[in-house]
Amino acid sequence: MHFVALAVNMPRFLTILCVVAGGFASTTARAADGLAREDGSHLLAVCRQAQQVIESEDIDDKFRADAMLCIGFMEGFIWGYGWSSWRSGEGMYFCPPDGFDYRDAVPAVVSYLEEHPERLIQRAHLLVFSALSNLFPCAP
Repeated sequence: MHFVALAVNMPRFLTILCVVAGGFASTTARAADGLAREDGSHLLAVCRQAQQVIESEDIDDKFRADAMLCIGFMEGFIWGYGWSSWRSGEGMYFCPPDGFDYRDAVPAVVSYLEEHPERLIQRAHLLVFSALSNLFPCAP
């Protein structure tokens, strides 16, 4: 009986599914495309939200998406950089301690950005690289 009801309403179901998926895809595309190219002011704002999530897990839902954007960006940056350095066989420009992840990177980057407000006009990906290179330099 339920299968018959689904079959009868399939066009409506597919229309709703396409609208929801399209909206999600456009939001995801903007988020994935945007943070690395945003300036340091935007990075600092979303990473302050992430820091609040890391420290207390108590954050208003309207800020949770920004927090998760920063956390995902940091994790991707750390793992991508590490993999790229390993794959290319080239030396690392920053050497974080074992077990380093977003819970360490977010507060470090927020602190770096707050200490260097003159750099907030630069793009986020350059600032994360600079912050981690400054805070975790590799031994010569």
